[in-house]
Amino acid sequence: MFQGKILVQGVNRAEKEPLNLFDPKSVQIQWEVNQTWSLQLTAYNDGSLAYQMLESEASIFLDNQEYIIKQVANDSSSGLDSVQVTATHVYFEVQKIRKYKDYVDPEDKDKQTDVKVLKDDTDSSKSDDSDSDNAKTDTSEKTEGNTTTKVTTKTTDETQQDNQNQVSYSIQDVLDHWLKDNKFGFTYEVIGDFEKKELEELQDGTGADMLSKISDAWDNSIIYPDNRKIRVYSTEKFNLNRGNRIDYLNNASEIKFGTDSTSLTNMVYCIGGKYSVETTTETTTTTTSTTTSGGWGWPFPSVGEGTFMQAQRFGNDGGYRQNGFHDGLDFGSVDHPGREVHAIHGGKVTIKSYMGGLGNYVVISGGGYNVVYQEAFSSPRNIIVNVGDTVKVGDVIGYRDTSHLHVGVTKADFNVAVGKSFTNDGTWLDPLELIKNGPSDTDTETSSETNSNSNTQEYYYFAPFIYRDEESIKKYGEHPAEPIEDGRFKDKNSMIEYVKTKLQPEPSLSIDVTTTTDIKPIAGDLVHVMVKSQNISTNFTLTGFTWYPYSYPVDNPTSITLNSNVQNILDYQNSRQRQVKKAIAELKSSTNEAIDNANSNKFNEFGGNQQLKTWLNDFVGG
Repeated sequence: MFQGKILVQGVNRAEKEPLNLFDPKSVQIQWEVNQTWSLQLTAYNDGSLAYQMLESEASIFLDNQEYIIKQVANDSSSGLDSVQVTATHVYFEVQKIRKYKDYVDPEDKDKQTDVKVLKDDTDSSKSDDSDSDNAKTDTSEKTEGNTTTKVTTKTTDETQQDNQNQVSYSIQDVLDHWLKDNKFGFTYEVIGDFEKKELEELQDGTGADMLSKISDAWDNSIIYPDNRKIRVYSTEKFNLNRGNRIDYLNNASEIKFGTDSTSLTNMVYCIGGKYSVETTTETTTTTTSTTTSGGWGWPFPSVGEGTFMQAQRFGNDGGYRQNGFHDGLDFGSVDHPGREVHAIHGGKVTIKSYMGGLGNYVVISGGGYNVVYQEAFSSPRNIIVNVGDTVKVGDVIGYRDTSHLHVGVTKADFNVAVGKSFTNDGTWLDPLELIKNGPSDTDTETSSETNSNSNTQEYYYFAPFIYRDEESIKKYGEHPAEPIEDGRFKDKNSMIEYVKTKLQPEPSLSIDVTTTTDIKPIAGDLVHVMVKSQNISTNFTLTGFTWYPYSYPVDNPTSITLNSNVQNILDYQNSRQRQVKKAIAELKSSTNEAIDNANSNKFNEFGGNQQLKTWLNDFVGG
């Protein structure tokens, strides 16, 4: 029998006092892998300090482990004062550790007002960058006649989009995030080999969330602490064969085998990862139009060419102007009477403005020529065309109300040419020569119209499929599971290996054992179980127990729970099949005896008749 002492340490006290008066049958420790670890006991008031310290959040030490009291029930009955306590293992105190996500920009961490909010890393710009990293773009272009078609294809890997908020972590990383430099005295250790897992980025949560995250993400992990040292084992390192045996009717009074097919699943519809293809088609149609300027004409058609004095003509003006050069042709109101000013060449109005020396003026550009009409308009209202208007030869562009109209022609940019008004370097051309002998010029204008349309189509990397465990289906029929849709998978075979772990192709097998000897259960112990009457002899792992350390087995026997894996289930099924075959063989033997009696005219002793005799012969194959 267990001889260890129970020690009590009060809240905020240093001393540990032994608890001497308690009910031995009430002391029990319950443990279940990754779930429960608790202590219960009932103590009696003996006036000791240990008894008085049994209150919430006090510590109890038993078998070298610390438990924290969570529930206390005081009772006074039959002249005795007692207290019943329930305590949980100290490692559950890890839930007091709380991590908070960052809300404040580090620059303002010491400010109390007007504090800058930390930018969200998942903002749209980052998302756009991630999209470009996951996308491949191809462009093709084809021209037929005056139509150009440009097709842009953008292929986006959606499996990467699903993992944008995922980070690769080891168990050590998870433990570091919550427990590093904690103030509660917790340390930690990882025992065994584990792969890294893709998890949501670690931010806030409690230490309890940490434990859940580890057990959920790493299904081969077992959390078995030593007081405040959190130890995470791999199943290979935790489940050890120590040579212990459980033999029915030797050291076990009862062994219950229970099968449950409620959760049996052996087929599942699988949907894997996707990618999207966005196709953008741009069709550009180019149209070219050609217009003829209509040649050249006179600004005052009723007069025609008329007469000009030397100072009015283009070129050498007889020394009247700077450098003796005149850059245009002047139509005087006497020699060329008329108020309406007609365009001498077609084109578009490009400038309508005012300039010192020119007065109000207008420039019409067409056929490579820029024609300026100036010095004829005392008011801008006298110019009746506007920038952008199209003008043909002979159109009225304004009304002269001054002594003359000056017409200048240049092929240079007007704003450049006006600076060379008194320079005879070829910038300015002779209007009279052009009006009398100039060609009919053509203007070519090109316009284009673009139409765009976009279409996005999603594709699966592999076709959705149904995975079937044919061996299980052959034995139990079809038991479909809920469809599994996981966007991480690009490869069908990889997804098959994953979904295999999510199915339960065999009924679950539970084994509960009641012992008859003083057995101290060991968590993770690989125990050999024998039930000779059922031909069972196989190994099971201890995954839970209720242990009464101070009670004789006859009063409170230790009960243990053993796990079931595929091999255990098959061993159990084989033993059941052997028993069925044995029962059938015994039944056939009895039936043969009955047939022999019938053949010796003793058949009526069995209350039978000829029809029953025929059935019995069929049963035994006779």
